[in-house]
Amino acid sequence: MTQMTTQEFLEAIDASMKYFTKGQMVSGTIVQIDNYGALVDIGHKTEAFIPKSEITARKDASINDIISIGAIVDAKIIGKNTEEDQYILSLKEGEMEAIWNDLQNRFELSIPITGKVVKIVKGGLIVDIGVKAFLPGSLIDLNRVTDFTAYVGHEAEFLINSIDREKGSIVLNRRALLEQMIKEDKQIEFAKLAIGQIHKGKVSGIADYGAFIEIGMLAGLIHKSQMGELTPESFTLAQEVEVEIIDIDFEKSRLSLAFRG
Repeated sequence: MTQMTTQEFLEAIDASMKYFTKGQMVSGTIVQIDNYGALVDIGHKTEAFIPKSEITARKDASINDIISIGAIVDAKIIGKNTEEDQYILSLKEGEMEAIWNDLQNRFELSIPITGKVVKIVKGGLIVDIGVKAFLPGSLIDLNRVTDFTAYVGHEAEFLINSIDREKGSIVLNRRALLEQMIKEDKQIEFAKLAIGQIHKGKVSGIADYGAFIEIGMLAGLIHKSQMGELTPESFTLAQEVEVEIIDIDFEKSRLSLAFRG
């Protein structure tokens, strides 16, 4: 058996080492942590270094909140110290990439995201959802909002109205989420109804052909042919009435009612 020379042995070790390029994502194990950052074993002959500034984008977190010795992390190669043959990594960039991937997914699937309103700006609010996002004043609530101060410091859920990853721009929409929630609640209430049920409601509108009645979150129509001896002019807005459900259009969420008193 031929023995390897020292040079051949070193070359064999070198060949077994992994080499990476800038921008590449790598996985490694944290082997050391200090006040300056962390060393990571990524399979290269020299342990890679994550500077403290590249560990997280969270300003309220310390190094030990994010990583621990022995933990496996995914990081991005952002440079190399050629003198030390040491790769420089960023957990922060990987963290931000994961955040943007999640935001893009939520935008495409209309999944709400929780955020905290951090300040008032011209035309709306800035919301922290892992990155800063803009909530236009017209999309804050169901009704027009003129005083934004009550929202600052509070957490809420939002839909993502638009996202531009290249520009780092996100626009949120709370009004659409509230409308969606109301619609879902109405569908739940609608599913509880049945023909023949008697309900109490209030007159919400009057037309030549009948009267509109609010029943909780729902609304229906008493056609003038279902008013008995009364006419639409016999009703007044906000008047309490008793009605019977005589037809339900589940596809269009419409109720046909008959006046009972």
